[in-house]
This record gives sequence, structure tokens and C-alpha cells, in this order.
Amino acid sequence: MTANSADSIEVIPTGKAVGAEIRGVDLTQELPKDVVARLTEAWGEHLVLLYRDQDLEDEHIVTLSGYFGGHQPAGARQARRQVGIKDAGKGSSTDMRINYVSNLDDEGNPTQHNRGIGSHEIRWHSDNTYVEVPPTGTFLWAEVIPDDNTGNTMFCNQYLAYEELSDDLKEAIEGKHMMHDGSRTTANRVHPHRTMPQSQDEIDGPVHPVVRIHPLTGKRALFLGRRWDYPSTYIVEMRNDEGEALMDKLWAHATQDKYVWVHQWKPKDILQWDNRSVMHRRTAVNPTQKRILHRTLIKGDPVISAWENKVAAR
Repeated sequence: MTANSADSIEVIPTGKAVGAEIRGVDLTQELPKDVVARLTEAWGEHLVLLYRDQDLEDEHIVTLSGYFGGHQPAGARQARRQVGIKDAGKGSSTDMRINYVSNLDDEGNPTQHNRGIGSHEIRWHSDNTYVEVPPTGTFLWAEVIPDDNTGNTMFCNQYLAYEELSDDLKEAIEGKHMMHDGSRTTANRVHPHRTMPQSQDEIDGPVHPVVRIHPLTGKRALFLGRRWDYPSTYIVEMRNDEGEALMDKLWAHATQDKYVWVHQWKPKDILQWDNRSVMHRRTAVNPTQKRILHRTLIKGDPVISAWENKVAAR
């Protein structure tokens, strides 16, 4: 039995609301169609997949995205490049298919602040919801990880979050849409190519439904994106205080511990998550230790609104 055969794959659930470890796959080798089909099935069931001890190069990570739909450039990174702002950290990739998520400065030293997210805590979000067609998912591979259990990544299941909404909240969000703010990084710092909005009228970005339909499962999932300090993402049909109060309730509900799994990184771990059905966040990183991960985004499919799909699963 070869390393990459469907029969060799083990799927070990985390026991939480999301996540499973995949064993019996070498991601440096070609993935046959039956292996991709088995991994796709596991991904659909568990939403986040963990592969350990994968000794990968950037080309391997890009190739992985091809098995699941192809690569999609990061929106904010493209915008920074267009105005001549280079990526954060010494040695960052110039390949637009890969970007390094690191806390390094331009001298290669760990730091609290850099042009990216540095060592800051990252709030709950879905990747790139500030573009019209967000990525389907993300691959994130760990090269260097602090040895003190800082910089953990957390995921929460947005299928369950929607299913377990109270009837009152389901009624409150019916037909609602959000404007997604692209002015700030995932660490709630203004992008170097942007300025801080002073009012909701200054926020620009796509408008997405508060509930989306997963194209493969037909299930409904809450689709909340980023929630920053006012003024930021807002509910189009409910400006200002009323909308802010509703968003407070939604984020508090969607990020409850019962929906969450926490991943404690080890070097050579790679995670694969479904951007359409989970949110994620990161705990703060020890700014005295290096943390370097390599990321590629999986090409997205247009957001399917729950409000425009009458036959979708409820």
C-alpha cells in the first residue's frame, strides 16, 4: 500500500465541533484522484483538516491548492503591491501565490509590530471577505513556531452557529446583508495603503448576506467576516446603534466555546480550512520568538445568498 492511497488515509476527529487530523498522506507527493476525493469528503465533514510532519516547499503548498480549485491572490496584498508597499518581514516571498505570515521585521528579527499582523492577537474573521468573491479556503504551513504555546489558531463552526440561533435572532437577520470593511488588517490595524474610516459612509467593500449557502452541502452558515471597532463592518439594512447591537449578539453567539477547536502549532503542521463554514482567530504571539508560516488561498466561488435561494436547506 503506497503512502498516498485512499485506503491508507486515517481521519481522526478532534472531538470538538470542528476539525480532524489526517494521517497516511505525504503532501510532497502527487495526490491521486481517489485520495483527493477522500480528503474532500473529510474536509466537507470536519471543515478543518490538520496534517502533521509535512516537510513542504512553497511549490508543494501551491500545488495543494490546485487539487481543491486553484489559487487565489490575497486581496490586501495585491493592493499593497499596486502602491509599492512590500510585504512584512525579511525574506518574505515575492511569489503572489504564497505569502508568509510572520512576526519578523525587515532585519529578520521577531517584533511586536511590522507591516503585517506582527505578533498581535487576531480577532475572529473569515479570510478576505472584503473582496467580492472570497477564497474557498486556506492552506497554512508552519515553518517556525514559538516554543511557549503562543500564537494558537482557533476555529468555530458556523453551520452549528446558524442552526442553533434562537428563533428571534433568525428572524432578526432574515434578509439582512453586511458591508465588509477592508480598511484594517486582521489585527485591527489600518492597512498601510488605507486610511481609517471616520464614519460608515467612508467604508467601502462588498456587500455579502449575513447567511450564505455552502455550494457543496446546501447548508446554511453564518457569514460574519470581520468585526472591528465602530465605524466598520455594518448591517446595510440597520445602520448605527440597532445594527451594532445585533452584530454584538451574533458574534457572541457564533464564537461560543462549544463551537470552537483550538490548534496548538508544531513545526511542519499544515492546516486546511473551509472559509465558507468556519471563522478563525489567533492568540497573541510572543514577540521575542520567531513565528513564520506559509499561506496560500484556495480560489473562491461566488457567495450564494440564503435570501435568494428558496430551496436551500434551512
